[in-house]
Amino acid sequence: MKNIAVFDLGGSSVKYGIINSLGELLFKGSFATPKDSFESLLIKMSKVFESMKKFNPIGVSISSPGAVNSLTGIIGGISAIPYIHNFQIKKAFEDVFNLPVEIENDGNCSALAEFWLGNGKNFKSMISLVLGSGVGGAVIQNEKLINGKTYQSGEFGYMLLEGNKTWSSLCSTVSLVKKAQEITEIEDLDGVKLFNLCTSKNPEIGTLLNNYYLNLSKGIYNLQCAFDSDTIIVSGGISSNPIFFQNFLKNLDNFYNSLEDKVEKPFIQKALFENDSNLIGAAYNFIEKSKKHRV
Repeated sequence: MKNIAVFDLGGSSVKYGIINSLGELLFKGSFATPKDSFESLLIKMSKVFESMKKFNPIGVSISSPGAVNSLTGIIGGISAIPYIHNFQIKKAFEDVFNLPVEIENDGNCSALAEFWLGNGKNFKSMISLVLGSGVGGAVIQNEKLINGKTYQSGEFGYMLLEGNKTWSSLCSTVSLVKKAQEITEIEDLDGVKLFNLCTSKNPEIGTLLNNYYLNLSKGIYNLQCAFDSDTIIVSGGISSNPIFFQNFLKNLDNFYNSLEDKVEKPFIQKALFENDSNLIGAAYNFIEKSKKHRV
């Protein structure tokens, strides 16, 4: 049984763990993401890695924000961790850990986890749709992750749905909660509480959520037109709310029934994995890349 050391770089915290070749998480933890420099990040990761050596990892795999080019080992674009971009970061990690290193985009890692061991494991093609501070995801076609020319495939939030308004601006949980706070004046409102509100007592909230579901349905329809995927797997904080998911599916049905010409409605599922998905997907990415390099 081979073990892989995995890291998930996030804006607020870095998660880490040991995952074996069966996808079993043997050890995990986290630390606050350093705000100042890449050198500070390396120091913390190196300290954690010392505690991982007892598992004899064969390599290190990293889930990262940004436009990750796994071939050049450079992370383009922008993210909540500004110091990880536009240099040979993969080589820097390999020099520190003295092991083979693989890096992949965090949204792609989440999709790979579902494809490997989650609700996408029985399909050859799937779309991962992540609803959070924005709208993102990934595309797997014919059992292969689609990266795109500039490694930004899956940035669904940039899609235009209403004039020049992006899907992220219309369907991010952050913007939705902000609009709801202005209506209800509930200061501690969040995504879970919002979808639990009784809309019959809050007609303005009902209208807000109906518009949200409509824009969500439009985006999903466009994705299915473009990719004709076997399944679309939805993740993100609000996806775990059964009230949200039930109403979402009901509104999606209504939207499809209102169309005269339409593609077949996709098979929608909730993600099986949540908090550990990026770690699991990172491990799978390393395993698949290792097959090519015969590690």
